[in-house]
Amino acid sequence: MDKVRLGIIGLGRLGRKHAENISYKIPNAKLTAVCSIVQQELDSVSAEMNPKHVTKNYREILEDKDLDGIVIASSSQQHASMICDAARLGRKNVYTEKPIGMTLQEIREIKTAVEAHSGMKLQVGYNRRFDTSLRRAKQQIDEGFIGKPIQVRMINRDPASMAEFIIKFSPTSGGLVMDMLTHDYDCARWLVGSEAKSVYGLGGVFVYEGLKAVGDIDNCSVLTQFENGVIGQIETSRNCSYGYHVETEVYGSNGCIRVGTTPVKDRVTYMNADGVTVKCVDWFYEYWEPTFLAEMQDFCNCIIEDRQPFVGLEDGFRAVEWACAATDAVKNRKVIQIGT
Repeated sequence: MDKVRLGIIGLGRLGRKHAENISYKIPNAKLTAVCSIVQQELDSVSAEMNPKHVTKNYREILEDKDLDGIVIASSSQQHASMICDAARLGRKNVYTEKPIGMTLQEIREIKTAVEAHSGMKLQVGYNRRFDTSLRRAKQQIDEGFIGKPIQVRMINRDPASMAEFIIKFSPTSGGLVMDMLTHDYDCARWLVGSEAKSVYGLGGVFVYEGLKAVGDIDNCSVLTQFENGVIGQIETSRNCSYGYHVETEVYGSNGCIRVGTTPVKDRVTYMNADGVTVKCVDWFYEYWEPTFLAEMQDFCNCIIEDRQPFVGLEDGFRAVEWACAATDAVKNRKVIQIGT
């Protein structure tokens, strides 16, 4: 296979970036088809990247036999139906943004559909696993650097500059936990090598009063007990005044590993009479940009090498299963047992 021919469904924030990476940065990939219900997005990508097939009907992408792989980057509430359709149509190679579904019923239907299609490769967009620093931390944890893992702590804060977008986006996002914290949970379970056993949380509306009308929140903290005994602390906010902030810490009997303690924008330090400062990154894509390229490159390699992806169906299933329980825990302020 000379180049992997890919089709993208959805050309919003991430879909557009995936299209750019495929077109300009992945040598063994070709952007062959694109789909969006937004005409302006189709016109822009079509004029700039010249895909062979342009459509507003996602089923045309799924049914296109000229494609080696499908990239689903549509809105979250559409992922489940598109994944199931892809499986039923016999598509062998599918990448989907997270979450794979929004409810327990949806992820069970996805699991049934994908497992019924023997040999299907479903890669899920938990891009943090492709971060070189987190991979190094995972290697050190596995090799015993921190001894026995005791606690894993995750911080995930979106910038206050996105306030207007968040309020408009919230009704279709699945809520704060589903929207933001499946990344953190997937990363935490990967780092400590265990599934969650139970979850408890607290949260509320502290800044964006408009979220109350749609039953959502802007800040929360979740405490998770893993099956291997590790304590998980996941904290998130949608109103970070200084930019985008993500941080990971795994603490053990013999030491500690931290990743991203200061969310610096670059290597510039500013010093004057007011003190010493550094600039923070503005939003998530800027911080994680190398990982989006790496995960899409790996998706292409999976197709060429005919192997299963690094982040697959089971990972996507477990993340949504946890998020459903965590959402219930935060809403009702009670301990929820996972998978019972």
